[in-house]
Amino acid sequence: MNTQADLGTNNTILGNSSLAELLNDFSIDAIIAIDPGSKVIAWNRTAAIVYGHSKKQVLGKSLSQVIPGIELDTETIKAIDQALKGHKTFVPASTLYAHRKHRENHYIPLNDNDGNIIGVMNIVHDVAHRIKAEQQLQYLNEELEKRYRQLKSTSEELASFTYITSNKIKEPIRHIYTGVEHLIKAEAGRLTDSGKATFRRMQSSLSRMGLLLDDVLSLAQISILQNPDTDVDINGVVKEVAAEIENKADRRIKIIIEELCVIKGHKNYLHLLFYNLLDNAIKFNKSNEPEIKISCTKIMLEEPVGNLLPGTEYYKITIIDDGIGFDMADAERIFKMFEKLHDKEYKGSGIGLTMAKKIMELHDGFITVESIPGVGSSVNCFFPVAE
Repeated sequence: MNTQADLGTNNTILGNSSLAELLNDFSIDAIIAIDPGSKVIAWNRTAAIVYGHSKKQVLGKSLSQVIPGIELDTETIKAIDQALKGHKTFVPASTLYAHRKHRENHYIPLNDNDGNIIGVMNIVHDVAHRIKAEQQLQYLNEELEKRYRQLKSTSEELASFTYITSNKIKEPIRHIYTGVEHLIKAEAGRLTDSGKATFRRMQSSLSRMGLLLDDVLSLAQISILQNPDTDVDINGVVKEVAAEIENKADRRIKIIIEELCVIKGHKNYLHLLFYNLLDNAIKFNKSNEPEIKISCTKIMLEEPVGNLLPGTEYYKITIIDDGIGFDMADAERIFKMFEKLHDKEYKGSGIGLTMAKKIMELHDGFITVESIPGVGSSVNCFFPVAE
């Protein structure tokens, strides 16, 4: 039984068509061939569907007769001319010409066995679906840009409103505090010890309200719409924060800082981030000599962490303390505004970790916590490695 077929000749026949013609007819692209005089010498089934002319109607006719207006398309004429000189050429889809509205064209030189150019093959690829997808994507991008501008404007207006309102509130608070202090001094002889204690409690409440407003102002000024702008050496930032924490502490503190990293970011926000994290590590610690360790590793995420994607490099800065810790059931709760696990025992506004989370989002990063009650906590800050 003869199982070989001579595919190199024009004598291999399947029914009434050659194998080449059969393959051409089943192509999803329109395939046309012209001779050096621009006469059509090949026309597949898809071309007949696209242009509305059968092969019998077009063979031997000039390309301009078959595809009206093509002779005015200088880009296409030049591409055909280059193909006749032996160069493969490409003409993209264009709304300027009806024959190219949703179609891109490849022009390929046709050579005989001696290498002589005997014509040009034109492969016409329909890109209507791609153009539609690109138009939809463009529309979505325009809508996204519009929403972004609206969100940015709203965010700026809200931050401005918060700033103005908070400052307006802080002023009468200061007046009330000063008035109470004057009253205590002026009427000291008439006030009972209980009365004085009541006024002092009022002053304490006013002070807490002032600190709370300061934190609200800090939170309002952190915008997740801004992009990190400069190289920031985290080593220097953390050392500055550690010095501040140690100076204000009422006990001896041991802060171990390993080699950290340099990231793209906002130095002031990063200072605020590590200040809040280190301050919490000291605040929620009953040891006579709290110990904090800060380290950094470069990692490649193997699975999603928060909103971080796997397959991307991140700096993981870890802050480990030996404090009171907390139940991991409260791990999400501690990042919510005004949430305090130890409301009465420890001072604070409950905004510190909310600010920390927002600052990490500002830097395209993420923050996680791990903790064991009575043993301590570990805070992990993930920053993308700058290219």
